[in-house]
Formats: sequence, C-alpha cells, structure tokens
Amino acid sequence: MFSAQGTSRGSHATKWMPRAAATLIAAGLVLGGISACSSANPQTDAAAAADVASSGGGSATGGASATTLSFIATDIDGNHVTVDLGHKNPGKPDIGDLVAFTQNLTTNGKNVGQVHVIAAVVDHKQHLSEATGTIVLKDGSIQLAGVVSMGPQFTLTVTGGTGKYVGATGTMSFDASGNDQTMKVELR
Repeated sequence: MFSAQGTSRGSHATKWMPRAAATLIAAGLVLGGISACSSANPQTDAAAAADVASSGGGSATGGASATTLSFIATDIDGNHVTVDLGHKNPGKPDIGDLVAFTQNLTTNGKNVGQVHVIAAVVDHKQHLSEATGTIVLKDGSIQLAGVVSMGPQFTLTVTGGTGKYVGATGTMSFDASGNDQTMKVELR
C-alpha cells in the first residue's frame, strides 16, 4: 500500500504513505457521507462511464458472468492528508496513523469517477493498514475494505455497492509499481 511516491503530512512531505495506495486504503472508520462525484464535463463522464460499464459483459451484481472494470487513479492536489496519531516516528508509519484521500479515475483517457479512501496503520511490525474506500461512478458506487500491506500492490474486497452495483462482491487490485497507478475491479 505504501510506496516511495511521497505524501503530505500536514504541510510536510513524507515518503511512507502512497498517495495512490492511498487509492483505496482505509481504516475501520465510516465513510458515510460520500455519495457523489462531479467533474467539469458531465457529458464526457457519461460517455466514459458507458465505456466502463460495457467493459465487462454481464451483471456487476452476480449474474452468470463477471465484470472487470479497469481504471488509472490520479492524485488530486490538496485532496490528501496524513495524520500522525501514533508514536512519533518521523517519515515512517506507526500504529494509529491515518491517511485519507480522493483520486480521480479514468478509463481510456476519460474521467469516469473518483475513489475516496481512509486507512489506519494497525500493525507497524508487519506493516499493515486497515482500509476502507468507495469508488463512485455515474451508475453507482462500489465499497471496498480490507487489511493491506504497505507496498505498491495490494488487494481489497468488494463488500457491496449502490445503483448498478447493489449486492456486488469481488476484489479490487491496486498496483503503483509502474508509471501509472492502476486499479482493476473484478465483480461477480
């Protein structure tokens, strides 16, 4: 979950929490009020959401076939915070530290939604965080949760959704090991 891409801790840059991993990590905290996403170009969003929806073939909520959604996650300036609540261990995560962020999601170069994440470090010896996130798309949202390691690649469980994604199950794989931060959501 955590790469050397750097993040902001207040106004100080650090290197322990990836702003991308920040893509979906979140803590056993409630994300309750997150329900919508908007952009400067709703028509582009609608067309891109149609591309995303048609990328799988089948019902996102458990029909006979699976659906795969693929995104590039992009950091939003000023929409990331790290709070050092644990032991003071400068530049390194420690139990109790929190990170929260929002990233834009694109498919085929078109804005299709956002991901909102909050995560808490729960085990500094094993380098684990408890994460919760919500992917918000035009046709509904997808909820994510799980314990992840502090590395550039991790997987979260799809725990449900709204709209087209009601009752969704599956996994979300995140990879920030290359030039792009990619997310692959496999729904059953």
